[in-house]
Amino acid sequence: MRTNDLSRFLAARGWTDGQLAARTALDRAHVNQLKNGRALPTVATALVIAEALGVTVDAVFPPGSVVRRRRMR
Repeated sequence: MRTNDLSRFLAARGWTDGQLAARTALDRAHVNQLKNGRALPTVATALVIAEALGVTVDAVFPPGSVVRRRRMR
């Protein structure tokens, strides 16, 4: 199971979730969910994130990326 590479791109730039959120007008909590694989982006969100990072969408969200399932208690 492969997750997205958003965490890797943020770390490489030294950006926090909040910094990406500010650059993309997204909610910081949503960025965190995307980064941790708890949500999938819409096409529009993926495009905005990729543009902010200066990379292609499939570099951040490669084909085969999946959402991690939360464990039910």
